Amino acid sequence: MFVSIQWLIYLEQWLATKEEVIEGKTTDVYFVRIEECLLGDNLDKTKVWAEVTTGGIPRDSKNLVFLGLQDVLNLLSEAQLPVNIYSIKEGTVLPNTDINGVKIPFLVIEGAYGDFAIYETPLLGLLCFQSGVGTSALRIRKAAEDRILLSFGIRRMPPTIAPIIDRACYVAGFDGISCVLSAEKLGIEATGTMPHAFIMIKGGIEDAMISFDKHIDSEVSRIALADTFNDERVEVLQALNALGDKLSGVRLDTPSSRKGSFRDIIQEIKWELKQRNREDIKIFLSGGLNEESILELKDIADGFGIGTYVSNSPTIDFALDIVEIESKAIAKRGKFAGRKQIGYCENCQTFLCDDFLKEEIVCQTCGKRMNKLLEKVMENGKILSKHPTPKEIREYVLRQKEERVEL
Repeated sequence: MFVSIQWLIYLEQWLATKEEVIEGKTTDVYFVRIEECLLGDNLDKTKVWAEVTTGGIPRDSKNLVFLGLQDVLNLLSEAQLPVNIYSIKEGTVLPNTDINGVKIPFLVIEGAYGDFAIYETPLLGLLCFQSGVGTSALRIRKAAEDRILLSFGIRRMPPTIAPIIDRACYVAGFDGISCVLSAEKLGIEATGTMPHAFIMIKGGIEDAMISFDKHIDSEVSRIALADTFNDERVEVLQALNALGDKLSGVRLDTPSSRKGSFRDIIQEIKWELKQRNREDIKIFLSGGLNEESILELKDIADGFGIGTYVSNSPTIDFALDIVEIESKAIAKRGKFAGRKQIGYCENCQTFLCDDFLKEEIVCQTCGKRMNKLLEKVMENGKILSKHPTPKEIREYVLRQKEERVEL
């Protein structure tokens, strides 16, 4: 117990508390300094319109998944900031620029700059990280088509953000996650097989599977991890011998130094199972997988466990920039001045930035009225509507997948 308490004390020493984030202590120091300057010059109540945009999307993606809005609203609400927020709906899949190359505003803050300046850093962090993970996860979902996808990447990141990673993967279309806490928060069952360590302690796959079957609830699928000591084909047959009809699947986590032709290994296993009339046994793959390997292997695999490729995804480099001061359009170099609304044409599937106050936005291609995507979600620090559930965001994301995700 003493060791556990000491570890927690050490860990907490390097984690920002909720109170510290709300107090603005996780900001960059220059925001603190300019806040002092603005106060001294009586400019802290200068009214501005600031937009969140990004100059590009990693991994040559044409579209990104916008995630993190709920956390941003909760932060600004708890900080009791008297600001208005306009935002695109969380889970929207869209490019970073419109049809004319104008940077799309994903979120807008309207208010006195001195009231929210110190929150730029944490606000962007919440959006950048989650949108990055979600964007990679959705591309994996697209590549895998209807194959089962499991999130296995939390061990590559600090444990405190495991639920954030898994939520992003889940809403972007992953079928399951391995983390116990993430599963509890999402209201789903955690998914996983067994570690190599257990097989090693038991002396081999057969004894490991027998023990698993003996002690674990029968509703948990019996899936063998078949690559610890022997050839994958041999271990699959050993697991089959141990469990017989109870074996529902096998997972191959073959290290890169042993893979050779991973496809040939899988085909050999499928052949052996076919010879034994067990073509029903599902084959899951894990270990260093990415879009390319999934595209190559999805025709002979039933599912994939994805780790570092999603949990260590490159972030979306969102930035927050003033585009209007005291009702006057203004912008620094590389940005577009003035208030903007973003329109979407369902007919042409195009996006167009236009004047925010314009009554309607018309598609430049077909001439039809476009849907306005920026909606007011916070007024004077008050959140205006109930947050959608992760399941609802997931359904929304997946409805857009076919039309807006290209590999």
